Amino acid sequence: MLPKRRRARVGSPGGAAASSAQSSALFPAVAIYLAEPRMGRSRRAFLTRLALSKGFRVLDTYSSEVTQVVMERTSPQEAACWQERMAATPPGRSHPVLLDISWFTESMAAGQPVPVEDRHRLEMAEPRKESSGPTWVPAYACQRCTPLVHHNTSLTEALETLAEAAGFEGSEGRLLSFSRASSVLKALPGPVTAPRQLQGLPHFGEHSRRVVQELMEHGVCEEVERVRCSERYRTMKLFTQIFGVGVKTASRWYQEGLRTLDELRAQPQRLTRQQRAGERMKGGLAFLSPGYVKGLDDHMWADRGLATAGLQYHLDLSTPVGRPDAEALRQLIEAAVEQALPGATVTLAGGFRRGKLQGHDVDLLISHPVEGQEAGLLPSVMLGLESRGLVLYHQHHPSRLWDMSHLAQESHTMDAFERSLCILRLPQSPRAAVGGSPELRPPWKAVRVDLVVVPHSQFPFALLGWTGSQLFERELRRFSRKEKGLCLNSHGLFDPEQKTVFHVASEDDIFRLLGLAYLPPEQRNA
Repeated sequence: MLPKRRRARVGSPGGAAASSAQSSALFPAVAIYLAEPRMGRSRRAFLTRLALSKGFRVLDTYSSEVTQVVMERTSPQEAACWQERMAATPPGRSHPVLLDISWFTESMAAGQPVPVEDRHRLEMAEPRKESSGPTWVPAYACQRCTPLVHHNTSLTEALETLAEAAGFEGSEGRLLSFSRASSVLKALPGPVTAPRQLQGLPHFGEHSRRVVQELMEHGVCEEVERVRCSERYRTMKLFTQIFGVGVKTASRWYQEGLRTLDELRAQPQRLTRQQRAGERMKGGLAFLSPGYVKGLDDHMWADRGLATAGLQYHLDLSTPVGRPDAEALRQLIEAAVEQALPGATVTLAGGFRRGKLQGHDVDLLISHPVEGQEAGLLPSVMLGLESRGLVLYHQHHPSRLWDMSHLAQESHTMDAFERSLCILRLPQSPRAAVGGSPELRPPWKAVRVDLVVVPHSQFPFALLGWTGSQLFERELRRFSRKEKGLCLNSHGLFDPEQKTVFHVASEDDIFRLLGLAYLPPEQRNA
């Protein structure tokens, strides 16, 4: 449930401010109210300014004039409860439409109100009685649908904070315990409102249960708040947000007394070239879970080139990449790939394939329908991009596909595909603001991009692995091993006993071979 807040003021439809806003709006029939719970005042003020600059009408108070209420990280049940509390709609008039923030962001990108689709709506399809009893949930994340927007955001955020803190301390077991408990809550059909609903849920230990119960009873959990306010957690979170910095390096810096980015800048000898560039961009590895980041300092991310890049483009990398920019990058890479090898394909993977509107990097899979044609393609693509001045940084990792017997034994997240870890320059054209004058913004932005070259025969496995989420993939591989006795990774599905390899044409075939119902990417947000 949403935390209790003071009821918003009900404004007068005939007020001078409302009249002025309506007369200057490009879309007077649309009156937006940005609901503050979960959005926060500063973000609400920013979004209001953004909408007004594009000619939208935004009301500061909730009134009968409102046609669209926009909410962020809010379930349909929570939205309905909020609307009942407001009670500003006169008899005989319909309630305003309750919309997810995705409608707002898409409208801002389009420069006009986009049509309201079912995926934007927060209204419940039909009223139903909330169950106060336990719900049966499959044990593995790959057996259950997990949508991007779910009903228990405040609970899962608390558990994920504890999971992240455990990762910072190197406790893989606690990290997984909290992550799995959070994943279960995301898959529930409705909000958890009573402790009895936790009975029988898989992966829900006493610790997780105690955290959720405290949140339901008091609205906050003392342990979670203590972690969020602790100096170590805040410092580790800051440092691991630098491109190329993993938990091991961040922990060493903390132990050496470093606490701020300014202190790091004052000691450049501590940074690899990757980290110095990522500090200018902030992001990269920070948005992977600590379980993934752990140990990477000693492997491919420890290159001194990548570290320099980390500080250099810190500001850009800390700004989320929107779906339009991700698609623009896909098209840019697709053009470069087509020029180097006609017929090759470029596929957008990662969180964007799971339905996310924003991310902190862009994962692109490159393949060709003729097996072997992809060999040598990536250097040509990078050369073409560099000739156009689009490459700010890249690190090439050659393919290790020559040893398939070794690949059959690998079950970890790092695969053997040829890849280039890049920071690319994405050109930006000035947007036309209200009145015709262009907005002031740089002509380009730095974006993290991973280019991965995949042989055609392994493409379904690579697409499955690079789509995520990380916990979904981990659970899928665990299910394959424990329930089916098979080894699954981004290269294939193997039977270690029979020493055989399964050949597939699509992701659907992989699910079928494992005896699982196919889950589309939008339902893999575990």
